[in-house]
Amino acid sequence: MSNLFSGPYFDHVMAQEPLRSAEYFTHGSSAMLFQRDGQLYRLTTDGRGHCFLSEQAAKGNPHVVRVIQDFGPVAPTDDAYWDDEFYWLAQVEWLQPVDPTSIDGARLTELFTQLTDGELVEHEHRAQYLEKCRQAASSQFEFTPLLNTLILADQYLPERDGAMDCNITNVMRRPSTGMIVWSDPIHFTPGYLTESQQSEMNRIREQVAQSQNISTPH
Repeated sequence: MSNLFSGPYFDHVMAQEPLRSAEYFTHGSSAMLFQRDGQLYRLTTDGRGHCFLSEQAAKGNPHVVRVIQDFGPVAPTDDAYWDDEFYWLAQVEWLQPVDPTSIDGARLTELFTQLTDGELVEHEHRAQYLEKCRQAASSQFEFTPLLNTLILADQYLPERDGAMDCNITNVMRRPSTGMIVWSDPIHFTPGYLTESQQSEMNRIREQVAQSQNISTPH
């Protein structure tokens, strides 16, 4: 298995259901995919992106990956800089990569390059980028739903933090319909936790600390 993540918290996650007997499938820059009994699971450290996709899927937006079950935060991250960085887990639908040499893939690659110059869009450049997205959504009608979802993703980020990651590797094709959907459009580590989720993360910190004989952060 090629581990994007490692450490005692990752080991804890992999020892729990549903990943205990899952097999590594692939990974990207901030997420690992695992398969088990025909199901696909996505483990990520990108909390805000996880929450955005889960919320949009729950609202019935067909232009994001379908989240079948959202497990939420499952442990603190092992390389956390802040205390609000966690591993997030969801069961998601199976999708297929978009071939950048296909007609749709080539057109999307060209569009995304026009929007971003092939770079992550950091917060100081997002206002200009957002205007470009709106203009494109009003003229390139076949991609309007994708672009409108991208605009929603931008608005989901804090005004002065987070980045948009608009490129061909972050869209995928739904095999059943051929529709192209977003799989990972934004980057921002902190997600949204309920009080009970925060309490559970504190419990896991203590549990792992005891097993590792290390101190919990204060």
